[in-house]
Amino acid sequence: MQQLIRDFESAQLKAAEDVPVIKPGDTVRVKINLYEGRILPVIAMKKIQRIAAKGKSGREQKAERQQTFEGTVIGVQGSGLRQKFTVRKLASGVGVEKTFFVHTTRVAAIEVVRRSHVRRAKLYYLRDRVGKATRLREKRENVAKVD
Repeated sequence: MQQLIRDFESAQLKAAEDVPVIKPGDTVRVKINLYEGRILPVIAMKKIQRIAAKGKSGREQKAERQQTFEGTVIGVQGSGLRQKFTVRKLASGVGVEKTFFVHTTRVAAIEVVRRSHVRRAKLYYLRDRVGKATRLREKRENVAKVD
């Protein structure tokens, strides 16, 4: 049974090149697929409207678009198919946190904007801070050697 579950989960995983390595402190840009629309309830309409809407019963009008959510990763949990990460940003002075599964179809793309130097696995202390206090020290990679 365990082997069946492992096989199913491995089939659901995204390709390794589509998923970047995400760590706490990273500033990421997550592109989310949103599906908007509603189902037209023909049964609840008046008789005149039902005649006008003939042939439209149960037809869905969906609009698909992408929304970008950019913020700081404050935690990463799990591994494999169940891996998820929490992103926090300030919107109009209010802190907004969203948790995303890495391997879901709702997440179209994950882009790491910058990496920061942190010494904790969970950055929940950022919830109590506002403004400049939320800044994290940027990681310096590929530093040129001084001769």
